[in-house]
Amino acid sequence: MQKFLPIIVILIAGVAGGGGGYFFKLQASQGGEEHADAGEHAEEGHGAESDDSHGDKKDKKKKKKGGHGEADASSTVYMKFGRQFVVPVVENGKPKSMMIMDINIEVNSEQGETVYAYEPRLRDAILAHLIVKAGEGDLPLMLEDSAMMDEVKAEILTISKTIIGDGALQVLIQDIGMQNY
Repeated sequence: MQKFLPIIVILIAGVAGGGGGYFFKLQASQGGEEHADAGEHAEEGHGAESDDSHGDKKDKKKKKKGGHGEADASSTVYMKFGRQFVVPVVENGKPKSMMIMDINIEVNSEQGETVYAYEPRLRDAILAHLIVKAGEGDLPLMLEDSAMMDEVKAEILTISKTIIGDGALQVLIQDIGMQNY
């Protein structure tokens, strides 16, 4: 039974992560439509030029156009993978632990939803790279060393750029979990 425990844990984590990711992606896509509708009224609200005389202090303050979100926030979108990455950490041919990572890729908005067509190729390349890093012992070091985290993110970005092009801007690691056996 102990021989099958790591396999059972990996399968349960994969199913739970996949199910959670699916429902999160489904809910995020529904929420995106509501957010798009709210953007139509942005000219009237926060960051817009104001004509009211609220707090009229003889125009000591100049009226500003735009606010702390003045840059065009819609110039990038985030590719959220449907499932988390489950990476076994093997030492001397035996599984030592398992890492679960939630990775997103920031891409140009011009690519929008088209990047999801590359998801299977991206998952394959990123997972293969993460398994190599885990075999070298570098992946668990990400929990302790921010330089190692930056290195892994840069390598994933390079992989992403080779698959989806220069539209890949940044790699975001949203969550990391590690389970020792």
